Amino acid sequence: MLLERVRRRARKDEGFTLIELLVVVIIIGLLAAIAIPAFLGQRDKANDAAAKSLVRNGATTIEAFFAEGNTYAGANATTLGAIEPNISWVATAASARNDEVQYSGVLATGYTLTSVSDSGTTYNYVKDSTATGSTVQRTCSGGGCSTGTW
Repeated sequence: MLLERVRRRARKDEGFTLIELLVVVIIIGLLAAIAIPAFLGQRDKANDAAAKSLVRNGATTIEAFFAEGNTYAGANATTLGAIEPNISWVATAASARNDEVQYSGVLATGYTLTSVSDSGTTYNYVKDSTATGSTVQRTCSGGGCSTGTW
């Protein structure tokens, strides 16, 4: 008779109790609290990688320009855009979000490229060639830059 009562009660009680629902909501909240900051950090890393890639591709483009004329002088948005149309070449502040690379200091012996990621990190690529040799400096500043170089 006792077993029969338990069986009847089990059939009547369908669904979840309030305590069970609260436990599930708390577990989901804890998982979200762990996952969201990790995701945001990865997004900033991806934005920084995109800006670095743009600057590297820009350097390759300017070097292709140099290979044609043996000088960096004359490199501008039009000539560089003809070599690499996927980069928007600008003479002012460049945003990696818009695939922009700022070119400046373009002389016969060198140039400077800059792009800013969405995380606020600025990436610079400076090449200076002289009769005695060539130097390249890759520097960064701002948000995701901890060492000053990349």
